[in-house]
Amino acid sequence: MFSDFPFSTKGYTPEFCHAVYFILKMEGGLRANGGYVNDPKDPGGETKFGISKRAFPGIDIAALTIDDAVRIYHRNYWLAAHCNDWSAPVALYMLDSAVQHGAVTAIRMLQEICGSKADGKVGPNTRKAVNGCDVEYLCARYGLRRARLYARIIKNNHTQVRFIEGWHNRLVHLTDAAWEMQ
Repeated sequence: MFSDFPFSTKGYTPEFCHAVYFILKMEGGLRANGGYVNDPKDPGGETKFGISKRAFPGIDIAALTIDDAVRIYHRNYWLAAHCNDWSAPVALYMLDSAVQHGAVTAIRMLQEICGSKADGKVGPNTRKAVNGCDVEYLCARYGLRRARLYARIIKNNHTQVRFIEGWHNRLVHLTDAAWEMQ
C-alpha cells in the first residue's frame, strides 16, 4: 500500500504520507540531491527537502535525509497544524500552509475562512466550524487567502517578487491535488 513512497511510512497515516509526498514534490525534495539549494536571496537560506536552515538552525541541512525531513514535517507541521482533525483535502492545504507560513498562521487562516475565532489555537469551536464547512468552499477560499498573503509578502519586501510565479504554481498544484482527494 505504501511501497510507492521514497521514505519510510511506518507510524504515519496514509493521509500524512500522501500530503508529505506532495510537499516533497513541491519543494524539489524528490530530486537526487533532495532539492538542496542555498539561494542568498531566499530568506530561508540553506534548504534541503524543503527544510530550511532559518526554520531549523540547529540541523545540518546538507546531511539531512528524506526520512529526517519526513519526521520534521510530521512533528513540526502536520501535528502542530492539527491536520489529523481535518478531511484529507483540508489537511493537505493545512500542511502546505504550515510549511510555507507556520502552523499558527495556517490555523488562523483556516479559522478566518470558516468564521471561527482566529486565535491560532484549535479547540472544539474551531473543529466544529471547520467540519461544518463545505470542503470545496474551504479549499477554494484557502487558496485565495494564501494568494493574498503572497501579495502582502511582496508588498512588504519587493525582492521576493522573483518567487511569485513559483508560489502561484504551487497553489495551482495544491488545488489540483486537493480536488483529486475528494
